Amino acid sequence: MRLETQYWQVNPACPEKEIIMQAASLIKAQELVAFPTETVYGLGAAAFQSQAVEKIFLAKGRAETNPLLLHLSCMEQVESVAKEIPPAAIMLMERFWPGPLSIILPARETVPAIVRGGKTTVGLRMPAHPVALALIDQAGPLAAPSANLSGRPSPVTAEHVKADLDGKIAAILDAGPTGLGLESTIIDLSNPGYRILRQGGITVEELEKAMGMSITVNNPEQEHFPHYQIESKLLLCQSWEEMDDYLSNIEQLEKKLVLVHTYIDKNDTRWEKLIDKYPQYQSYDLDLNTATNRLYSLLREAEEREIELLLFTPLHKKLGGIARVMLDRIYQAARNSP
Repeated sequence: MRLETQYWQVNPACPEKEIIMQAASLIKAQELVAFPTETVYGLGAAAFQSQAVEKIFLAKGRAETNPLLLHLSCMEQVESVAKEIPPAAIMLMERFWPGPLSIILPARETVPAIVRGGKTTVGLRMPAHPVALALIDQAGPLAAPSANLSGRPSPVTAEHVKADLDGKIAAILDAGPTGLGLESTIIDLSNPGYRILRQGGITVEELEKAMGMSITVNNPEQEHFPHYQIESKLLLCQSWEEMDDYLSNIEQLEKKLVLVHTYIDKNDTRWEKLIDKYPQYQSYDLDLNTATNRLYSLLREAEEREIELLLFTPLHKKLGGIARVMLDRIYQAARNSP
């Protein structure tokens, strides 16, 4: 059944109380509301109402074995859903919350199985966005994945949410573009073998420094849930010579192609030489040092423009910080492209 999705413009720094109250009323009535966070837009349902949470999986086309994160606004809510809170978790919460870090802990039985994906653990997050925190304060803990169709690039604007979920959810709180534009980092602290399941807004280096130890980055289940899929093909060149050869051969094929200039140092002369040689192609700039919404917007824009091929300049192999996270997303998008 198609819904009449409501759109509310909301002040990102000081959200209007009456709008938050209306959105919270929809949540309490077991409806879905998309809301901004500091990472990407989330799709919220009342965390303890299984029928409401089930609507998330239906709207997104998400596999029910893929668990959801619980979004919270205070430590009392953490204690109500986590069976155990080890000292390492408390330290990370004090250091990085509110902020783009999700922590996996053993779950209390009060957390519905549909939220946990049938597991005995639950992922907890406290977003650092005034609109998200105001909504949780009024509606209670929210089960909330990203507000996009499953497998699509995460939404960093309300327009992205509308493109995927219009008519499928009750409302969208539009507070403009999100800040970071990358999802939260997920760390599993549910057993002593700590590991990072998803790289994101808090870098591996920041976590290792805070915990005083090396942490494995490993998620064997990731391949079961492909992300960042668009209809355009992504091709990653291994060298500038390979890119030149490819463009020389494809020049006469009239393929709708756009170059993507990935860089750490924008003043690399090899890029200038390339665009001088092939002025017929348009290009996108993608600074790997700053996420700022650019990658997911770029992917969605290319698809809307019916670009057939995104040809990426050679990627640095060993990067740290946010650049390492950006590489992870680019490799995933390329691996899942047509």
